[in-house]
Amino acid sequence: MQRAEAPNDGRMNKEMMTRLAGALLVGGLVLSPGLSLADESAPSLEEVVVTMADTPEKHAALAHYYQGKAAEARSEAKRHETMGLAYGGGRLSERQRMKRHCQNMREKYTGIAEDYDALAKVHEEEAKKSK
Repeated sequence: MQRAEAPNDGRMNKEMMTRLAGALLVGGLVLSPGLSLADESAPSLEEVVVTMADTPEKHAALAHYYQGKAAEARSEAKRHETMGLAYGGGRLSERQRMKRHCQNMREKYTGIAEDYDALAKVHEEEAKKSK
């Protein structure tokens, strides 16, 4: 008895193979010890992935990735804010310097989070447009 194939089986298999190949490539690059020796002028892995975003699913995945990066940056901002509040002992000038450092880092990480939020929004919009 011959099994009837769904009309999209060939396309689905090709898409699954493409995703698997991409995942293996990314995994191989991440785990490669020679990656740190790569040409600095070459595009980063992140840049390559962004240029490959040509489907709603890929844009949605990038939006999710950037949302995660924004959350990480907000976490670092909060950590530095908490550290800045914890400085209490030692010389006044040293405490002020460390509090200022933590405040600067909090502001930088907050800005980074906002940038990642903006990137996530761009890819969310692209994902909606492409559908």
